[in-house]
Amino acid sequence: MEPGDVSAMLSNPFYAIQIDPALAEAHEPLTDEETWIRANVNSIEQLGPEVYLRNLLSVLKGNYPSS
Repeated sequence: MEPGDVSAMLSNPFYAIQIDPALAEAHEPLTDEETWIRANVNSIEQLGPEVYLRNLLSVLKGNYPSS
């Protein structure tokens, strides 16, 4: 796993919430929302908002690690 993969996983809201069933399969979130928010605030502080948002858009387009 590459460092960018960790960032992609952290930014993916799929890991913290049940996404609308029309958009994603039902699953058990791996973390709670507050932990996800704190991790992403930290990522924004470290990466800067532009890089973070570009990474988030990439994840939402389906570009994320598969393992």
